[in-house]
Amino acid sequence: MVRNLGISANSIAGFGSGREGIRGIDDRGVDDLADSWSAAHANFLSSLSPIETGNLLKFSRQIDLKPRDQLFRAGDRSNDVYIVGGGCIRLYQVSLTGRETILWLSFPGEIFGIAGLWSGSEREIHAVANEASRVYSIRRSDFAEFLGTHPEVSMRAIGILSARVRTLGHALVGLATDNVEMRIARLLVRFAAVTADTPCSERQLAGELCVNVRLTHQDIANLIGASRQTVTSTLTILRKRGTVQTVNQHIHIIQPAHLRRMLALGAA
Repeated sequence: MVRNLGISANSIAGFGSGREGIRGIDDRGVDDLADSWSAAHANFLSSLSPIETGNLLKFSRQIDLKPRDQLFRAGDRSNDVYIVGGGCIRLYQVSLTGRETILWLSFPGEIFGIAGLWSGSEREIHAVANEASRVYSIRRSDFAEFLGTHPEVSMRAIGILSARVRTLGHALVGLATDNVEMRIARLLVRFAAVTADTPCSERQLAGELCVNVRLTHQDIANLIGASRQTVTSTLTILRKRGTVQTVNQHIHIIQPAHLRRMLALGAA
């Protein structure tokens, strides 16, 4: 469902939640990429003033998506930039053999779709709603005009893109240096931080962390470069230890300290 918007600054006040980096959880003692991860998942809208936000979104189109609805496909023209208004958008590639590799998950306030925007080239990745989601689509010409009158915002966007490149690059290094248990622990702690502002729909005990995004075992496998079977067996071990549990299609970290100790030992 798509409709044109004239959004006021007040109507988008809920986007910010005071977040400019990772929300609510500081893992910089156990995660050497916490700063890059924080910058890569920065809430772009919360970095803008209310006036800037209103100016940016006043010509946007609101697109409401059901789970698994496709936003764009590889081969589509890069004519728009997108900002997540709610939910979660999955960005992925598909190999010649049909295997899906998840490159990124974009959460509320995050901007995506910039990479091929200036050339207007064909997109190289797919974007699909991971859950019921809302995105704001802004035409290339409107976005370019906005950046022309707000050069400091251009630098923020460049900073976010640079952090994502660093994060993805270091993820490749992790494939060679971390075992699967370490990769899963790091992923869960990071996503618990990224989704910390979204209230969990389930009962949450004191000290628990909610990884408030629906991920199948295959999704986790795609994100960390492992087989689904290995992810399933590793999560089973973590459940038996009482470290994590699955609650209504998402994961709760019951013992965050255990995962953090694991990451700290791995970084030592």
